[in-house]
This record gives sequence, C-alpha cells and structure tokens, in this order.
Amino acid sequence: MSEIRNVAIIGAGTMGHSLAQVFAQGGCNVWLNDVKEEILARARKLIASNLDTLIELGVVEKSQKEPILKRIHTTAKLEEAGKSADLVIEAIIEDQAAKKEMFSRLDKICPPGAILASNTSYMDIFKFVETKRPDKVLIAHWFAPPHIVPLVEIVKGPQTSQATVDVVKALMIKVGKKPIVLTKFLPGFIANRLQSALQNEVMHLLDNGYASPEDIDTATKASFALRMPILGLVKRMDFTGLDLSQKIKSNMTYKVPPQRPRSETLDKLVSQGKLGVKTGSGYYEYSGRSTEEIMKERDLKLIRLREFLKEMGEL
Repeated sequence: MSEIRNVAIIGAGTMGHSLAQVFAQGGCNVWLNDVKEEILARARKLIASNLDTLIELGVVEKSQKEPILKRIHTTAKLEEAGKSADLVIEAIIEDQAAKKEMFSRLDKICPPGAILASNTSYMDIFKFVETKRPDKVLIAHWFAPPHIVPLVEIVKGPQTSQATVDVVKALMIKVGKKPIVLTKFLPGFIANRLQSALQNEVMHLLDNGYASPEDIDTATKASFALRMPILGLVKRMDFTGLDLSQKIKSNMTYKVPPQRPRSETLDKLVSQGKLGVKTGSGYYEYSGRSTEEIMKERDLKLIRLREFLKEMGEL
C-alpha cells in the first residue's frame, strides 16, 4: 500500500475524536467508532469546537470547517468503520484483554492490506495481539491533544515490515505530524520515559514538603522548560560543554529518588474527589470555569507556541 486514504479510529474519547480531526484535516476519509451514540455525538461537538479555535487563530480557513467535518463519519458499528479502512488506529482502554479482542475483530473485518495500529502509551501489544497480518501491526503513540501536539512515536514490532513503517511515517508527515521511529518495543517509548523520570522527582518534592505545586511549576517553566523547545535535552549538553556535563554527571551528591507505586499528596487529593480539571480542582483550583473554557485556554496557548516554533524552524 503506497497511500492511505481511508482511516478508521476506534474509540471516540479524549484521544479518538482528536485523531479523527487530524486525518480529516489532512484530507483523509475518516470513520470514527465507539460503542455509544452519545459518545460519538460529544466527539462531533468537540471536533467542531476544536476547529473553531483553529479558525480563530488563523490556522484553519473558515471555509474548510464544513469540508473537514464532512470527511468524518461516525458509527457505533465496528464493521462499518473498518470495512474499507487502509489504516485503523485503536484508541480504546489500556486493557490487554480488550485490545486483544479488538485486534482479532479488526483482523476479520478490515481489508487484508489494512494496517492495524494501537495508540497504547505503554503496553507491549506485540506479545499478545494475534492477527493474520503481523507485518502490518504497529504502535502509533500520540500525545494529547493530538490535533495540536506534533509528536507521534511509531514503534515497530518483531514482525512489522519496514514497508508498513514507511507508509505510516509518510502519512504522519503528510498530516503535519513529527514522527519518530523506535525499531523495537521499549516500555514508555521515549517521551513518556522522560516524563516519568520528572514525575518521580515532582512527587518526591511534594510528598516531602520541599515546595508548593505553584513553585515547582514556576521553577520548571522559568528555567529548563524555556530552553527545551529550542535545544531539547541532548543539544543542551553541547551548549553547556561536554567537559562540564561530564563533571556534573560525576557529582554524586544528587541522589535519584527511589520509584514508589504511590504518592501521599496525590492519594490525599484523589480521596477528596479532587481529580484535576474535570472536577474543578486538583493541585490547582479551577472552580467557576467550565472544562471546555479551561481546555480552550490551554489549546490557544499551545497552538500559538507551536506556530511560533514552526516559524523559528524548531518544529
């Protein structure tokens, strides 16, 4: 398969609706599937709202909204979503049994040449997914919100063909994404491994009362996070000087906090029903504002930053 025209997205939740939007904006015909019509109705509403935000910022032309929406078809029937697909992206719950069953069903429904991809963020699907097309199975891991964040981590399985990887990578570039390829499975891939290391340190600081959530975020945004879009993590060492980086590495006064399966501060907030933006409070208070309003503010800032970085040649 040299070109992908028809894409099926299985799961219309937080990631799925945004994935459908990405491919529709890229000119693909998209089928968005979920088990309940109310989930699909909310997905259509969110996509329309997302497009309005992009139009407001001049990223998408107003005249393109309706054509993009018309390229997205929603259905609660898996067979309808997959029967003509060139590429399927599974974006359901992170549950081994559910994914195994889904891939088995998709293998029977989809055309023999269709590529089957999972959006899993950590599961080694290659150990348990069974299909008659192992050369056309891979992981394509996106980051929320997919219609804004450029990175897609493509992970090759033991039997995934290079042709499959090449076709998917070419499509990601076509729809405006920044794909990277991992030649074999690694838990957490790249970005989530880095985020996990930071998260471990954040929980250590909070649980031991070293600083407030606000001060930790200020320290992050006002220092190394400011440099990261330009220098990344590896090039930064070149600017520091590798001799100095070597000396810093040998400094054993810093001890990495041990990984723990829980956090006292996190457990306390969850027990109080403070789950973050979706409940109006978490480490921060969001009361008095709707989830949609908070999300839109975030999206506007992310899009402006992304477009600026594009102009600078960094994305």
